Amino acid sequence: MPLYSQLDQPTKEVLNAHINRRWGQLYELEKEWGERALKYLFLTNSGGAIATLSFLGAAKELTGVGTKIALFLFVLGIVFAGISTAKTFHHMSGLLKKYKQGAEDFYADKITWVALSDADKERAVAGWLDYMIPYLSFFCFIMGSGAGAYALFA
Repeated sequence: MPLYSQLDQPTKEVLNAHINRRWGQLYELEKEWGERALKYLFLTNSGGAIATLSFLGAAKELTGVGTKIALFLFVLGIVFAGISTAKTFHHMSGLLKKYKQGAEDFYADKITWVALSDADKERAVAGWLDYMIPYLSFFCFIMGSGAGAYALFA
């Protein structure tokens, strides 16, 4: 198949429509799985905290520092999941507001289509914190589970 610039207009339109559909599919998948991951992190850490609190209340004579560390880690995991959710919400809200302003500037002939698209691409890039904070939440769950298991079986 020839390069894009060498294609006729009807073929370009068909390919553009396909690319836009595929982009939409991939975007929705990324969004859906991101939401699922954050829900998973929140639920698992919350479940761990609830189980640890229940254990602390039921078996006071068996609770030691390991149980308290487990509870701390589960609660910290919940905090990281919340921070990640809030950070994502504010990032998405900012993307919408800035794109809206850019579109208004485009319609008012203040910027070009290329400038609007380029600015949107630059804003949409995820930073390292967007990945690190959820992984910290998952790390807290793993370490909290380990500390709880150690306290239970030691």
